Amino acid sequence: MQAFLAALVGGLLTIAGGLTAVLVTGRGVRSQWRTDTQLKAGTEVLSTLQKRVTAINELAYLADKNSDEGKKAWDIECAAATECNNARHAALLVSPPEVAALLQGLDEQADSLLDRAMAKQWIQEEFRKERDSLGRLAANYLDAVRAATGWPPLQLKSLWMWDKAQALPTTASLTAVQTIEHQSGS
Repeated sequence: MQAFLAALVGGLLTIAGGLTAVLVTGRGVRSQWRTDTQLKAGTEVLSTLQKRVTAINELAYLADKNSDEGKKAWDIECAAATECNNARHAALLVSPPEVAALLQGLDEQADSLLDRAMAKQWIQEEFRKERDSLGRLAANYLDAVRAATGWPPLQLKSLWMWDKAQALPTTASLTAVQTIEHQSGS
């Protein structure tokens, strides 16, 4: 009888240990998947944003926005905007609320930049100044994604190296990063 009870207790402990291992491993795998997916989505947002800004630049430097060259540049910008929006929507599905909140600002600033690009013909140095706020917000988004996935923020002033802005990141963006750090216990 004692041998039977010992075997029963041993079997139950083995089953309990196995279930615990499955639960712990499952949680770790889900967490790693979430982190990998958030990093991939963030990378895609920043990559497609760069494509869109490049397309907007082409429009900004054109004298005649209604020329054949202007129409071709407009088509390229529309395709880049669609790609950027698709990446943003995918990121909204996997991002924590603090990171997702920054995505709306990126979209609004990119649209505003497009409006300014279409208003007149720009020279490169002038238009880079127009892009400063978008570059700073994109750097804040990058930091928020990194913080959400457990990586330390880089605290870049801008996503683009030519941005000579001296302004600090916006309070809303810092709050997002700080909130994520607080939630992760950093």
